[in-house]
Amino acid sequence: MALKLIPLASGSKGNATLIMSDSSALLVDAGISYARLHDDLEELGLKPSMLDGVVITHEHADHVKALPRLCAECRVFAHPDTAREIYNKQGMLKNVAEVDNYEGGFFVGDIKVEPFRIPHDAVYPLAYSFRVGSARCSVATDIGVPTYGVMRNIKDSEVVLLESNHDVDMLKEGKYPPNLKARILSNKGHLSNDSAAKIAKLLCENSAVKHIILGHISENNNTEEMAFDTVKEAVEGCGGHIRLHTAHQYVRSEEFDIK
Repeated sequence: MALKLIPLASGSKGNATLIMSDSSALLVDAGISYARLHDDLEELGLKPSMLDGVVITHEHADHVKALPRLCAECRVFAHPDTAREIYNKQGMLKNVAEVDNYEGGFFVGDIKVEPFRIPHDAVYPLAYSFRVGSARCSVATDIGVPTYGVMRNIKDSEVVLLESNHDVDMLKEGKYPPNLKARILSNKGHLSNDSAAKIAKLLCENSAVKHIILGHISENNNTEEMAFDTVKEAVEGCGGHIRLHTAHQYVRSEEFDIK
């Protein structure tokens, strides 16, 4: 039994990650255009209608952009509060799966989906881990501050897509208005490179993690190189058994196999 994780897009302009087993396929978020999503899936031998579901982290536009069309072709898995908010904002939402005790976990095909709470300025924000047999991976972005709950839920995954959104100095000195800067820097905003480095260091010291993919990297307040170098320093300082990668905004990132 194995899993595959493929970041299709990651960043402030849109997020979508494909999770596959030998027999099932699901998306984590659908925050890019339907056209691009269709093309990316087609290159991987899939169509939107072949997905077993799309799992939603929260209602912000960079995570749900393609849902109005996508929800007509596959099931949507979202916390009831999140689904209600998406409906209120988009005016429609079809094929929402009814899940008893959503946070208790559920299956999409043969993939066990394990939601966990994160601090972010959304109605009911969640990150997710995914499991098939002993293979496990996590997608954890849009996190204001590192928490014990986040660490507890990602430490047993072999591959983690982790937010490394901004460089603090670059954000503070940039052109964003003060209220937006305050939102990003708040405990319900986004993880900085320094915060991602702290998480990576803890994962180095005590976890099953072999690969960290740095994602949701801001175009305006960060670069892939800055995020990578900041976290690399923390990882190398504790033995360096975790390999670092970056997810991209406009092109599909590399595939990660988990066994």
